[in-house]
Amino acid sequence: MSLTSYEAIKSSIVLDFEEYMEEEGLNVAQVAAKTLEEDWRRVNDSLFTKTLYFVSIAIESLKHKEMADFIYSKLDGYLENAKFEEHIDNNDIEMLMRDIQLCKKQLDNGDYIIRETSDAAKSRVEYILSLKVD
Repeated sequence: MSLTSYEAIKSSIVLDFEEYMEEEGLNVAQVAAKTLEEDWRRVNDSLFTKTLYFVSIAIESLKHKEMADFIYSKLDGYLENAKFEEHIDNNDIEMLMRDIQLCKKQLDNGDYIIRETSDAAKSRVEYILSLKVD
């Protein structure tokens, strides 16, 4: 299984939320930031992986009825993605497109809050997202 496959990334994010929230007591915004920071190489590998991370983090966040402001503010751009790199498996793209639709429905529901974070946290996330993969 490729490190950038849909299933590998999706499973990793679900496990991060379970571990960091339940075992370490972190909130949704802290989990989102920690996940992006720890997985920055995969996140920045391609448009597909970046979209998958943002959509999956949003879906997991919405299960807890809140979302970090730094995820929410960038999410629209990722929800509109429909074209990905040619080397991405078509099945992975189909599953991501289903997740995008699910995320849009959950957002339309409106049953969540946006968790404000510090400027330092937002800057850190911006820096992580700007890193180039070798």
